[in-house]
Amino acid sequence: MVDDTHGNDYAPIGEESGVNATFSADAVATAFEVEIDRVHRAMAGEFGQADTLVNSRQAQLLAEVLLGDQPQDQQIAALMTLGAYTPRSDHTDGLGEKDPAHESDRLVRNADEDDGERG
Repeated sequence: MVDDTHGNDYAPIGEESGVNATFSADAVATAFEVEIDRVHRAMAGEFGQADTLVNSRQAQLLAEVLLGDQPQDQQIAALMTLGAYTPRSDHTDGLGEKDPAHESDRLVRNADEDDGERG
């Protein structure tokens, strides 16, 4: 989530899903399409327990460990299949996502000024 400088948390639509979710080793293995033994080994190595519930942040770490040889989009797809919080790597602030005083003047149109740079 992003702090909008007014003390409010902002997350683009759908970005908050899975933030507080937890997942079993079986759920991770199914979503990541890997053997349960690999998940147990990864969990034991990363978290000290082979069969525990993991939160979304831990699921992201497991995706890096278990799916590190796959492209990032496939890792993200596996996290989405699991239902884990999946931050968008391509999201940048756009018009209307900041306090108007902090919006870039390049994003805001002003009818009283020439807007020649946009054509």
